[in-house]
Amino acid sequence: MLFIGGPMPHTTSPSPAPSINTASRIPSLDGLRALAVLIVFIGHGRTDQGQWPGYAGVTVFFFLSGFLITTLLRRELERSGKIGLSRFYLRQAFRILPAAYFAISVSLILAASGALPASVSGWGVLSEVFNFTNYYIVAAGYESLPPQTSQMWSLAVEEQYYLVVPVALLVAYRCGARRSWIGWALVGVALVIPAWRIYLGLHGADFDRLYFSTDTRLDSILWGAAFALLINPVMGDATRLASRIRRWMSQHLGWIAIVAVLIFAASAAVPALSFRLSISTTVQCITLIPIFWFVITRSETRIGRLLNSRLLVRMGVLSFSFYLLHKLVLALIGPLLDTPIVTDSISLLVSVLVAQLVFWVIEAPFTRLRKQIENRFLPPLAP
Repeated sequence: MLFIGGPMPHTTSPSPAPSINTASRIPSLDGLRALAVLIVFIGHGRTDQGQWPGYAGVTVFFFLSGFLITTLLRRELERSGKIGLSRFYLRQAFRILPAAYFAISVSLILAASGALPASVSGWGVLSEVFNFTNYYIVAAGYESLPPQTSQMWSLAVEEQYYLVVPVALLVAYRCGARRSWIGWALVGVALVIPAWRIYLGLHGADFDRLYFSTDTRLDSILWGAAFALLINPVMGDATRLASRIRRWMSQHLGWIAIVAVLIFAASAAVPALSFRLSISTTVQCITLIPIFWFVITRSETRIGRLLNSRLLVRMGVLSFSFYLLHKLVLALIGPLLDTPIVTDSISLLVSVLVAQLVFWVIEAPFTRLRKQIENRFLPPLAP
């Protein structure tokens, strides 16, 4: 098993933010995940006429993934002084691959049976199996992928990130980098990426190159990771601001979050493709910082209670399988009905039911299997 070892990194003193039990689920994030997947679903549905900003839901997913993964890595590092890479990669593989491979298999079966039109190629299937779908789309387009699985591009971006980030943290940590240095380095890279998108756009890059490539979409994940390292409300970080400014921000966090939501919505609603492919993601990620801070630390508010309601939490738990399979459901139900809003409503319900079945039959059993493997073959986590 590979570990990060050595002295603990520099940490700042705790902030006056409400404490969070880091041993439990982080409040409100399942609710945010549910809202994000619903934004994506509406964008793919028949009711939308191409104006709904479904891409904003993907931005939230990426930010959330960067925040959660980095929080888990940081939590393990601060608890034990090391990161078990074997355990990390095992968890990611068992969490993601079984449901993803199931969705690919269902798509291929539907294509072979003629239920969905398709011109599948071997390379298209391999791109999804080995998580380079995003660059395959850039090189060859959608046509030879398994039908209605192009959303696998975002999974590829995350998987490629997961391959790099723990090792990068290992190297930085062993070189003596402080946590704050790493966080600000991530911010710097995240700010360079929109400039890279603009440069590519000015030199003839098309939509697919700018929208699907990891090097042009990684900033959303990096913003979430930087948030987890610099001012993580789950870990009780100080903001390094003067106490008077901290008190002011704490007193006005609700209004700050409202303004952030309005800016996020306004940026997502801008129809100009040049804006969406240049700085829209950066604007949205910056606004997500106070939004996440508010929903995590103010779970007792009306918004917090809504996000932690049983319905949204369950939708958040099912969001991964829902995301993988919802386009297949839309494609199968769409031709049966003429009214878009009815089609989308039925497809939404069916997608939730299918996701629940996948959770019971695939996700939960593989989670139990992963825990058995961890307990039997891997060293126990530090207390």
